[in-house]
Amino acid sequence: KIFLNQKTLACCILQLWTSFVIAQSIANHSPDNSAFVRWAQSHAHPLQTSENAINDNDLLPVKEMIGEARVVALGEPAHGYREPLAFRNRLFKFLVQHCGFTTIAVEGGLAESGLAAEYVSGGPGTAETAIAALGIGNPSPENIELLKWMRQYNEDTAHKAKLRFYGMDIQIVGFPGDTTPNHTALSQVLAYLHQVDTLAARQASIHLAFYMTQMSVVKYPLLSIKEQHALAAILENIVALFERQRIDFINRSSKEAYEWAHRNAIAALQRDRMMRVMPPDQPGTIPPEAWKAMNARDAAMADNINWMLNTAANGGKVFVFAHNAHVKNAVTTGGVWDAFARPPASAGQYLKSIMGNNYFTIGSSIAPETTTLQANSLDKALLQVNQPRYILDIHAAPSNSSVAQWLSFIRPMQANKVSFFNLSISTAFDALLFLDKDDGR
Repeated sequence: KIFLNQKTLACCILQLWTSFVIAQSIANHSPDNSAFVRWAQSHAHPLQTSENAINDNDLLPVKEMIGEARVVALGEPAHGYREPLAFRNRLFKFLVQHCGFTTIAVEGGLAESGLAAEYVSGGPGTAETAIAALGIGNPSPENIELLKWMRQYNEDTAHKAKLRFYGMDIQIVGFPGDTTPNHTALSQVLAYLHQVDTLAARQASIHLAFYMTQMSVVKYPLLSIKEQHALAAILENIVALFERQRIDFINRSSKEAYEWAHRNAIAALQRDRMMRVMPPDQPGTIPPEAWKAMNARDAAMADNINWMLNTAANGGKVFVFAHNAHVKNAVTTGGVWDAFARPPASAGQYLKSIMGNNYFTIGSSIAPETTTLQANSLDKALLQVNQPRYILDIHAAPSNSSVAQWLSFIRPMQANKVSFFNLSISTAFDALLFLDKDDGR
C-alpha cells in the first residue's frame, strides 16, 4: 500500500496480461480440479453465517486443525470486505473462549494501534476514533464491533487473562505526493523518554529535529546517503538506550509502558530500514528492485508478531488477520508481482521459519470474481465444491494421492479481485476458508 499507487497500477496492464498468459499455461499443464473437488465435497466442514450462528459447534474442527499452534493467521483476498471481517470476529471470539488466545494482530501500523490498544484495556476514547487512527480504511462496523467486544470482555473481572489488540505493520509514511511528516512511532518514543529521562529526551529531540520534518513520502527519499546513515545511527542509538536502561526505565514507569515505547523505537527503525532500500519512483512501472522494500516490510511484520507472542500476549496465543499475500508461507509471484526482479518473501514465510509448527495459516477465498476466474485456479475449484461457507483442512488429504498432487501444484489464486498470485496450496497454507457472499463494500 506504500509502493503501489494508482498511477503505477494503471500502467501495469501489460504486465498483468503477460502474467495471465503464464497462469493459463500453468493451468493447462496442471491436474484438473475433479479429484480435489470430490475430496473437498466430502471433507469440507460447513460453517454457519457469522451473523446468525446459534452456537460454536461448526468451529470445533478448527480447534482440532490448529492443535497446539501458538500463532494462527487468517488471510483475506482483498481488504475491506464484510464477510472476512465478520468471520474474523467470530473466529477470534472462539479462539479466546476455547483455545487460549489473548491477542489479535491486524494489518495496520503498530504505532498507530496505540489508541485501540488503550481502548480495549479500558482507556479513554471511542472504538470509532481508535479504528480511524489505525489507518486501515473507513471504520467498518465489524472493526468497531471487535474493539467493543474486546473492551467488554476485559471489563469482566471473571476473565483473568486480558485481551490485547495490535497493529503488526510498519508505520505508514503516507500516500503518493504527500509532504506531511508522519512520525507517530518516534513521537511516542520521545513522549516516553520525557517521562523517564529528560536529558536523553532533549538530546534525542535535538538530533531528530531535522529528520522528523523529512518523514513524508516526498521528502524521505530525498535524504542524502550521509543523512540516511546519520538518521539510522540516531535510531539505532535510541533502541540501544532503551535496552541499556531497561531496568531504570521500568522502575520509573511500568513494564508495560516500557515495552510499548521500546517497540515503537524498533518500529521507527523498521520503517527507516524499509525506506533505505526503497528504489526511486519510476513513473509508468513498478520498480523491479522494490522487492527489497517488500521483504523489509514483511520481515518487520513477522518480527512484530513474534514480539507480541513472547512479550505482549500475557502468556497467551496470537491471532493474526491480514491479506493472504502476507500470511501465506510462500513467495509472491504472478500478477503485478511479476514486475519485481525477485519474488518478495512473505511474513508467513518468516514466521514459519521462526516458529515451525507453532504457526498455522488459513488462506481464504471470499466471493471470487467469476469474470476473472482462471482455469484450474484455487478459487474456481473451491467454488465448484458447491457449498456456501466451509473450512477445509489441507493436511487431511492422503499423501501420494491425486488430491495431494493437485494441492502441491503451482496454481493461481485471486488477489484483490482483479489480480492473482501463483502458489502451491499445500506449501502456502494449512487450511482453506471459503465464503460465497460479498456485499462489495
